[in-house]
Order: sequence, then structure tokens, then C-alpha cells
Amino acid sequence: MEPGGRSKTDDVQRLLRADILNGVWAPGTKLRFTELRERYRCSTGVVREALPRLVGEGLVTAEPQLGFRVVTVSPEDLRDLTEARILLETMVLRSSIEQGDLAWETRLVAAHHLLANLPRRTADGSPSLEWLSAHSAFHAALGGGCGNGRMKTIVNSLRDSAEIYRCWTAKDDRALTRDVEAEHRTILEAALRRDADAAVAALTDHIQRSTDLLLHSQRQPAGTGLDGRAGGDGS
Repeated sequence: MEPGGRSKTDDVQRLLRADILNGVWAPGTKLRFTELRERYRCSTGVVREALPRLVGEGLVTAEPQLGFRVVTVSPEDLRDLTEARILLETMVLRSSIEQGDLAWETRLVAAHHLLANLPRRTADGSPSLEWLSAHSAFHAALGGGCGNGRMKTIVNSLRDSAEIYRCWTAKDDRALTRDVEAEHRTILEAALRRDADAAVAALTDHIQRSTDLLLHSQRQPAGTGLDGRAGGDGS
């Protein structure tokens, strides 16, 4: 175990996840054990433990007899993912608003406070993994009042699958003009005043804007990425 209770597998998972989200390993890239061992200075056993965790997060795929690859991405997949997220995530949010108690409100406010006080980008301009973690926690907290555990698990899995797209969107300079903080605040305030219709509308807009931004970038001459080439943007 590493200091603080982390294992070597935890560290390799964290580093590999960061490299996938920041484009070191491009979509569709085969993840070869030899290269992973050398880059992360670990054993084959550690790599074998870390990769299935990333499969669970929707960032890596496992192919029988062929090994592991970074997930492939496409405009069609993004549209399908967005449709599924809006349908299910808003359903869970509505249920959460109807069922959530004071403890749910407290967790939600705390999650938003952390998110609102973190920068979206690091000093070198890459997506902040700390912000991404807080962002996922805030969205999970929105649905935390829902009593259907299976629905929440599905929603969280879909959101994990959107991480690679979200990181690409963050690389687009147009994303800097988007007031994401205000979008989060609007969703939060509607949820706290138990206005389910307003909260659902705000969450739908929030998810769709990220998708529209990425798809618009793909229509520009310099837009790449959703066909598996490096340099794309996404949500």
C-alpha cells in the first residue's frame, strides 16, 4: 500500500485515467501491457487490476482474445449517449427532488460548494481532474435523493462514459465563454426550491449544450477527434 492507504493499482488507475482524458492515449488505441508497464513503472498484475476498473468507468473496452483499448468515440455515439443521459438523468433528478430529505439537500449544497470553488483547467490548460471528480460528485448528488438504486447506477455509468467527451469540450476555447458555473447554480437552486420542472429543464439544457458545442466543433475545418483522431473536443 502507498502512503494514505492507496495501492499501486489505485495510482496506476488514476494516472492512466488522466492520460486517457488528456489525450496521451487516443480513442481506439490498443493498450499494450508492455507499454503500460514501462510508462507507469508497475507490474503486469497491477495493469491487469487497473484496466477493468477503467472499463467500468466507460473509458476502456475489453475485447475477448484481443485485450484492452481506449473507448472509441463518434458523433453517433455522442448523440445516443446524450439522449440516454437526458432521458434517465432527468427522471432520477425529478424523483430525487420529490423524495429527497434535508440530508440530501445538505449533501447537494456541499457538493456544489466544492465544485464552484475549483478551476476547470490546470495551469497548462488541460482539464482539471479534481474539477472533473467534483463535477461527477455534484451530478451524483443531484440524483442522490432518488430511492431507486439501480436507476442511479445506470445514470452514473452513463455519466462516466461522457467524461472523455467532456474533456474534449473543455479544450475548446469556446467553452471558456460558457458560464458553466451559472448553469450548475441554476440547477441547484431549482432543486432546492423543489421546482422539478425547472430543474429538469436546466439539467437538460446543461447536458445538451456540451453535446452541441462538440458537434459544432466537428463541423469546422480544424475539428477532429470524434473519428478517433487526436485533437478533438467534447463534453
